[in-house]
Parts: sequence; C-alpha cells; structure tokens
Amino acid sequence: MFGMALFQAVLQILWLSMTEFVSLIGGLVIGGFILGYLERLSNRLVIDTFGMKGIYFTAWLGTPVHELGHAAMCLLFGHRVTGIKLLQANRSDGTIGYVTHTYNPGSLYQNIGNLFIGLAPLISGGLAIFACARFLVPGGSDVIARYFFTGTQAFSLVDPRTWWDLLFADRAVFQNFFAGENLIRPAFWLFIFLAVCISSRMSLSPEDIRGARSGAGAMFLLIVLANVLNAALDPSLHRQMMVWIGRFNFCLLILLSVSVFFSCLTLAVSSLFYRIGSRFKSFG
Repeated sequence: MFGMALFQAVLQILWLSMTEFVSLIGGLVIGGFILGYLERLSNRLVIDTFGMKGIYFTAWLGTPVHELGHAAMCLLFGHRVTGIKLLQANRSDGTIGYVTHTYNPGSLYQNIGNLFIGLAPLISGGLAIFACARFLVPGGSDVIARYFFTGTQAFSLVDPRTWWDLLFADRAVFQNFFAGENLIRPAFWLFIFLAVCISSRMSLSPEDIRGARSGAGAMFLLIVLANVLNAALDPSLHRQMMVWIGRFNFCLLILLSVSVFFSCLTLAVSSLFYRIGSRFKSFG
C-alpha cells in the first residue's frame, strides 16, 4: 500500500514538473521556431536579390544584440567568456558573430545556464525592441511596461483563455505603436527600422539550440527538486511557482509577438525587393 502511494506521488511530481517545464520554455521554443522560419525565408530572398552583402542591412544591429544576449547570460550564470565577435565578415560557414564560453560541468547552476544562454537572443532582442520603443515612440512602451510591472495576467500553453488574454494584450500594444500621431513622426519610422533589424537576427542558430538542449535536463532536474521540497514542506508553493512562471511567460510572449510581427514585415519587404529585382533581371 505504501509502495503504491509512493509511486503515485512520484508520478504526480514528475507530471507537475513536466507541466512547469513546458510552461516555462514552451512559449520561447515556439517563438524561436517561428522567428527562425521567417528569418530563413527572408535571408534567401535577400541573398538572391542583393547577394551576401544584403544580410548586413539588418545584421549591423541585429547580430550584436543577438551576441550580447548570449554574453550577458554567460555572465549571469557564471560562465567564462573566452571569445566574442559582435559582427564580422561572413565566413564560409555563414557565421557573422559568435560568443564562446566555458563552464564547470559539475555545477547544476552553470548547466542550467546553458539553457538560457542558448535562448538568450529571444530575450535580448525583445528587450532591445522594448528599449527602442521607450525612447523613440511617445508612450510606445507604456502598455508593455504596464503588463510587466503591474499586470496580473499569466500564460499557459494548455489554457485557451490565456491565449485570448495574450491576443488582447498584443492588440493593445500595436494600437499604441501605430497611433495616428506616431505615423507622422520621423522617430517612429526610425523605430520601425531598428525593430526590423533586431527582430531579423533573433532566431536561434543550430549551436544555440544544441547549447539550450544541453541545459534543459539540468533545468528539469531543478524543477523536480523544487517540487519534491514543495510536497514535503508546503504544497501551495506549486501554485505560486506556476503563477510566476505564467506571468513571466505572458510578458515574454508579448515581446516575442512584437518581434514576430517585425520579422513578418521584414519578409514582406524582402519579397517586394525580390520581385522588383526579378522584373529587372527579366528585362535585362
């Protein structure tokens, strides 16, 4: 009887841990795949139209933001940065920026860091767009800031109601961005250009994904240990943990939604130039 109860308790802890783990990184993973797909399409059109040099139209800003995100997470999780290149001439393997780092494989904290170092460009890019809106668009960051600092909304992949909450929040953000008075301000169009540059380089490279994958197991182990302590000390801690994970995800997905929008804009502009270039080539 005791053995069956223990088995059920272990299964429950594992299920709760998996739910929390997916809730924590699920939105980031989905956003990362969408941004990666859009970037690949845009890059193909840009290279076909302008050659490899066309990549630098957005990479001059987007790539440094991408790499600084990696570097910041390295420092946060105690990794030692051994090399960094914010922007360089395109190499044969397609690398135009990189961060190399070392860590202690015996440290759980530093192993968890691999997950967030790999996913860092999604966070740094979103925050950079938020900063651009803060300084270039009057009131452009107010709605996002309100959700960040005073909002109570949470997001869960398995709760359809929170998807609607996110949709309404995104609508409020874009209505704030594209208010009529903003459209006549030069600073607003500078913001659009900078946001396009940043969002165009937010996707994760294969190396980023491998690094994040190597830290995922350590993160899951930490969540399991936390849930074991919760069960032993105070089961209500699980609900509090899910609330904070949900709020973190809600705010992060607002930024990712904005980034996906500007990546779609990049794809539309790239497609337009590709069509124009194809017409000229056909005349030639």
